[in-house]
Amino acid sequence: MMAVSIPVVVNQQQQKKHTADKFSKAVGAYAEHANVQKRAATALLKKIANVESNHPMGEVCVDIGAGPGVNISQLKQHFAQVYAVDLSFEMLKLANSSTASLCADMDALPLLSNSVDVIFSNFAVQWSSNLAELLQELNRVLKQKGRVYLSCVVDGSLAEIATAFAKVDQQSHVNSFHSVAQLKKYSAKAGFIINSCDQVCYQDAYQSPMAALRSLKAIGATNQLGTQKRQGLLTRHALQQVCAAYPLTDKQAVVSYQVVLMELTKV
Repeated sequence: MMAVSIPVVVNQQQQKKHTADKFSKAVGAYAEHANVQKRAATALLKKIANVESNHPMGEVCVDIGAGPGVNISQLKQHFAQVYAVDLSFEMLKLANSSTASLCADMDALPLLSNSVDVIFSNFAVQWSSNLAELLQELNRVLKQKGRVYLSCVVDGSLAEIATAFAKVDQQSHVNSFHSVAQLKKYSAKAGFIINSCDQVCYQDAYQSPMAALRSLKAIGATNQLGTQKRQGLLTRHALQQVCAAYPLTDKQAVVSYQVVLMELTKV
């Protein structure tokens, strides 16, 4: 049986704690299931390799939403100092002990203004409670001409799961994500030049709909956004309906993520 159903209003602090708890519980299975995240990170790191050769090596980079620190070693190939920031302390505990880590809320970074050269953030900013304000916060901590490399899940993601759950009820069982247009608007308003903005569809394929649904829980990506969370249980019959309605591709249950890869520069 899967937890979902009766919506109740939660405040922002409860929401953040809920998000941190989700990712902390996903610690054990995260590395195994975060395949799409790895592909997005590879694309961002390629952007960094192409751009950062024109900048000095003695710069400070902050990895926001670093999780277990899977990208730290590669970032250290380009930057003199790399710091890991994540809301989940359990995730950060898995990072290499030689990495300076900070358990903090990305929406209110405990960093000095104009103190960071580069921000890297992979598959994290979509969990912000206010994406427009988060981008302003990133701008605040960056030095003049500082750069941001980020990937953000956008509208249209998890369409297969939304389709399957629509057979059960009319409630939202997947997160609501911002559009590409909104992301561009927020970035420009925050004071960034958008050097590149590429939308990519990343997909994971599973042997069954149930495996696809479990993959979201394994990476902590169950419903987290908005002012509502769900309680109660999805009955076994309803879950069977969801699995039966799940659209298959070549007899596999695909989970699709629409992802935007951005390179920004502080004006």
